[in-house]
Amino acid sequence: MACTSTLAMINRTLDPDGVQNRAKRVLKRRVFKTPGPNFIWSADGHDKLKKFGITIYGFIDAWSRKILGLFVHVTNNDPRHIGYYYLQLVKREGGIPRRTTTDKGTETIQMAGHQINLTEEFNLECADPSQSHLFTKSAHNQKIECLWSQMMKQYNCQLINHLFEAIEKDCYDPNDPVE
Repeated sequence: MACTSTLAMINRTLDPDGVQNRAKRVLKRRVFKTPGPNFIWSADGHDKLKKFGITIYGFIDAWSRKILGLFVHVTNNDPRHIGYYYLQLVKREGGIPRRTTTDKGTETIQMAGHQINLTEEFNLECADPSQSHLFTKSAHNQKIECLWSQMMKQYNCQLINHLFEAIEKDCYDPNDPVE
């Protein structure tokens, strides 16, 4: 694992202007506004545990940051799974959001299609259902990225250490689909 000073040196070499702006705290932050609950659902996958055979796909309400669902599976890039997770949430929540946001991965295409089709069918106030799903850069999907960051800080390190210990003791094999 690279140490902090090595990473800082690499950052200074690759992005000196960015380092200087961060030091001056003059970065322009994007303002994220949403009118209220269930207006925007943000969704994204978390791959940091993939080497252990664990992936997570999450959905949050962008206004409240309420976690709507976390789905654990061996893959989080199968569009059928992501579409199914979305439909499960729609059923459980009793409706659809005005908009969903995801990065533009192949896994999100079916979910985006469900959102657009359901908006067209049930949200008569929406003039352009194709605008009910927004593909964005992963870094701009701020709310769900914030969740992953918090999760990494609070839980992943402990879990990763536990999994490495289990592998060392031959109690866990990440290549065995049954485990």
